Amino acid sequence: MIGCAGFIGVGLGGSAWAQRADDNATAAAEDAYGTRIGSDNVGLYSPNSARGFNPMQAGNVRLEGLYFDQQAFLGRAIAKSTTMRVGLSAQSYPFPAPTGIADTAISTPAEKIHFSFSEELRRPTGLNLNYAEASGPLTDTLSGLLAVSTYQAWSPGRARGSRWTVASTARWKPSDKVEVAPFVFYQRGEDDEVQPSIYTAGAFLPPKYDRGVFYGQEWADRASDDLNYGLLVRGTPWANWRLQAGIFGSDAERASDYVVYFRNVQPNGVGNLEIQKYPWHDSKSLSGEVRASGVYASGSFRHTIHIATRARDTRRVFGGGNTLAFGPATIGVYKPVAEPRFNYGIADKDVVQQITPGVSYAGQWANVGEFSVGLQKGFYHRSYGKVGSTPATTRSQPWLYNATMAYYATRTLALYGSYTRGLEEFGTAPETAANGGAPLPAGLTRQIDAGVRYTIMPGFTAVVGVFEVKKPYFDRDTANFYTVVGDLSHKGVEFSLTGKPFTGLTVVAGAVFLKARVSGLTVDQGIIGKVAPGTSPRFVSINLQYSAPTWKGFTLEAQADSNGSTMANRANTLRVPAVTTYTLGARYPFVVMGVNVSMRAQVVNVTNVFGWTVDGSAGRFTPNGARQFGLRIAADY
Repeated sequence: MIGCAGFIGVGLGGSAWAQRADDNATAAAEDAYGTRIGSDNVGLYSPNSARGFNPMQAGNVRLEGLYFDQQAFLGRAIAKSTTMRVGLSAQSYPFPAPTGIADTAISTPAEKIHFSFSEELRRPTGLNLNYAEASGPLTDTLSGLLAVSTYQAWSPGRARGSRWTVASTARWKPSDKVEVAPFVFYQRGEDDEVQPSIYTAGAFLPPKYDRGVFYGQEWADRASDDLNYGLLVRGTPWANWRLQAGIFGSDAERASDYVVYFRNVQPNGVGNLEIQKYPWHDSKSLSGEVRASGVYASGSFRHTIHIATRARDTRRVFGGGNTLAFGPATIGVYKPVAEPRFNYGIADKDVVQQITPGVSYAGQWANVGEFSVGLQKGFYHRSYGKVGSTPATTRSQPWLYNATMAYYATRTLALYGSYTRGLEEFGTAPETAANGGAPLPAGLTRQIDAGVRYTIMPGFTAVVGVFEVKKPYFDRDTANFYTVVGDLSHKGVEFSLTGKPFTGLTVVAGAVFLKARVSGLTVDQGIIGKVAPGTSPRFVSINLQYSAPTWKGFTLEAQADSNGSTMANRANTLRVPAVTTYTLGARYPFVVMGVNVSMRAQVVNVTNVFGWTVDGSAGRFTPNGARQFGLRIAADY
């Protein structure tokens, strides 16, 4: 059954992950829409990209099913896994959201004393990632987990970066009816040197260059502090009812931050080097949710009621940067310049306070179908302005609602459909706009989707769905002011094929075909084209693992990812060519003196293909990664 009970556990990740010996995202994936465990990442979507949008930016992150307004990086020690919930897999949520949900499961301390170590190496671009974890019971009712990691990276061009993290979580069960789980995660980043941002002078792509070369400035580096902490409480205070509550803090502080630009880049790679430095800035949030869920069963019927309130208080200090020009320079060529003195401007302050109470009902009829409805009332308040000045304020109090249904036509065939209305923020204006860095107003979004799930054979399932997501469209107007200029519609078809078609072979294969279209005054006036830039019209991801029964766990892996040709500018006169990359690897588990060990080797981007991606809002070009050789060893005991 699809499941609308709502007693759900969930996970989210970040850029640097540790690995335990038995982690395997391909083997764990329930569908092809996105699963991440450790450094494994398979499927179509991620917390930063789903159906052409950004779920994290939209506020669609959950910790153990509860609302979390994430501002800071949250790493592997706390976030055990990430599963993207869209389409059919999102129907089990009492309050779904357009563009899907990043479903976050928190690491739970082990029931017995447990130690885990891992080391990951990548070459030729250097990476050393070391991770150590200790976990187990402390008393009869209390268990804990402590993890530390170090991360060092460099490239042939002397770009460097180093981070270290410390994290801890605990689980206290004073009785069979109550569980309390606090956690804390801290990461310190030092000397993270910045790779440049590329902007061309016209409707042409930048020239290719050696992606292993660092061509920024050694003194233009970032220093960061990321802190996440929280407390989860679960209990069953009454018969048939469960209470869940979570309060979460997330603080991303940047003591030093730079942006290195290559503007007006010509076909020969020569552009104008500009560097922007920001003063101290910070983005912090206190958020959470309280939810009571009641379940009543009668014969073949099951009824679930959710009563919940979500809230957040988000405060950002940003802006005030100073940009200096350093003359002509060539992308991919290291040209050191002396560090100048930057004169900062006045910083901006942005405060968002939001409370959203809601109620949801889900009904299930065993072996026949299920449906759910939900209603929320948003109370949204935002103030924005220069530090020390009187801020401008905006308010919104929309009704938000959703409905889902599923029908089990046969034991192997299920049909589903849903409608969701949400309130989302849309990040900040790009630095190339006249109001660069300014927060964008919140707006109403909606999503409708439908599809079928078919069980081809036990353990091998296909899902086909269609969807449409509509949101306000932001772009630069005739005065270069980044604002709402129309509507953006993403219509698409997505496919998922997962499971084991025969002994030894595991398949996680998916595809999404997307039609992104803009409508509004700027399109009508011919200022911009009707195709949204930066959104791929096609993405196909195929992951295969094969292990014969006689191989004693030795597994061969193959992955192919293919992006379609993407519109590269607002005028729709330039495209980024399609690109397909391949990854090959193998993993082997074995035991040494009673210790479970896993070794994994990979070659990423086997053919070393060069491809570009483009930021649709800013027009910034970024190359894909060059070929890399990786080796990871993890041990548990």
